[in-house]
Amino acid sequence: MRFIILLALLLLSNPLQAFSKTGHQLVCATAYQLVSDTTRLQIDRLVAASPYQHFNQSCSWADEVRDDPAFDYASVLHFVNFPRDKQQLSATDCPAHGCILSGITAMQLRLKQQPGDWQALLFLAHFIADLHQPLHVSYADDLGGNRTAVYFFGLPNNLHGVWDFALLKQLGYEADSNKAAALFNLISAEQRLAWQQGDVLSWANESAALTIEIYQRYKPGMLIDNSYVQHYQATLEQRIQQAGVRLALLLDQSLAPPAN
Repeated sequence: MRFIILLALLLLSNPLQAFSKTGHQLVCATAYQLVSDTTRLQIDRLVAASPYQHFNQSCSWADEVRDDPAFDYASVLHFVNFPRDKQQLSATDCPAHGCILSGITAMQLRLKQQPGDWQALLFLAHFIADLHQPLHVSYADDLGGNRTAVYFFGLPNNLHGVWDFALLKQLGYEADSNKAAALFNLISAEQRLAWQQGDVLSWANESAALTIEIYQRYKPGMLIDNSYVQHYQATLEQRIQQAGVRLALLLDQSLAPPAN
């Protein structure tokens, strides 16, 4: 019940905000329920020092500061690109100036070294969600799908926008907290254990595989309708669940009290 009430307040209190915030809120709401009690207290303490009242609400902060020159260094940390002729992402695809892979590592380290760094918490939470949106692990020449035009239920859009917010909107997640709670409750203990395996690179390669499939299905002037939504609904929902499980794992690791 606490989960439902919290999601309802967060998803309905800001009707003018971009729909892409919904995905980040869903991931953080899931992670918040899964972390240890000690970690949850640490999260609450850090968020109290931020401009936000709730962890879920804060998880789009990294997008909100992208136009702030003070955070220019983080602009490249929301994504990673790989060549179109490759079937997998490798660590060498992350350039020297950084990408989402190095961004996640850096924010984990900042949290461990500076337990009061609320910005590191919000960056980490945001980047893990971005990592699981396939078009954030994509192709540089297309700006992660931003240059690939489609029509989503008759309206102009692009592949990135479809996966960032349009699918979630069409599925009703930004307005129905019961759907969000159901998504969390459907995570089994077996799934949680399985999704905790691997590392950031292997999780990124899950997105890379999806990106390859998405582009294989693309046709110029593509009309996206219910058949596309139904085809990818389970995939999109699982990516949100996986991101929440993995964010909880990394937060438990990063915010764990030092061993005596």
